[in-house]
Amino acid sequence: MVNLKDTKIYKLMKRIFFTLLYRLQMYRKGDGRVYYFSKWIADKGDSNLLFDYSINDKSLVVDIGGYKGFFSDKIISLYNPTIFIVEPVKEYFLILKNKYKNNKKVGVFNYGLSDKNGTQNIYLSDDGTSLIKKTGQSEKIKLVDAAIFLRKFKSIDLLSVNIEGAEYQVLERLIKTDLIKRVQFLQVQFHEFAPHAKNLRKRIIKKILKTHRVRFSYPFVWESFELKK
Repeated sequence: MVNLKDTKIYKLMKRIFFTLLYRLQMYRKGDGRVYYFSKWIADKGDSNLLFDYSINDKSLVVDIGGYKGFFSDKIISLYNPTIFIVEPVKEYFLILKNKYKNNKKVGVFNYGLSDKNGTQNIYLSDDGTSLIKKTGQSEKIKLVDAAIFLRKFKSIDLLSVNIEGAEYQVLERLIKTDLIKRVQFLQVQFHEFAPHAKNLRKRIIKKILKTHRVRFSYPFVWESFELKK
């Protein structure tokens, strides 16, 4: 059975709707996610920005929050880099392992990253699965200190972070340990539902800008930074 969300007509109508919504909201611009999500759709961010990086088949990419491989699939098809995917949910991990079992340039790890080692319940909701939003069925997962995991890489050409509210702890850890300086391109989706999200985002970005410059910024949608020369 065809999933309506995968059809061209659905994607076209979605883009038209959010383009119109963005134009309506231009006259009362705020800092809310609806405005920036509408702008992201109007600017065709998924095709024009999300995968537009100066990387190649010699590059190293780390995808934190791999889910079912949407981001990794596209990056592999465009650049064929070495890529390491972190996915804590068993079901999604097994999907990724099976998908990439014949690709020696892909490594998949069945745990999440945080600011320390441990275990925690994660709450399942497809691509909205989160440690923060505590609703629905849960699964106990392993968490690994982000610094321990990322310290093994001398440099990372692209680090993508989409972990439904846990990004604040991971980024603070990378900044505190100076591992952020090993990342050429950092792409992150901050999530507004996390406690004190707006203040945390501002504080973290202020620190990131000491080492990186902004490539694009759609707050609480997608943001990208490049290491300063």
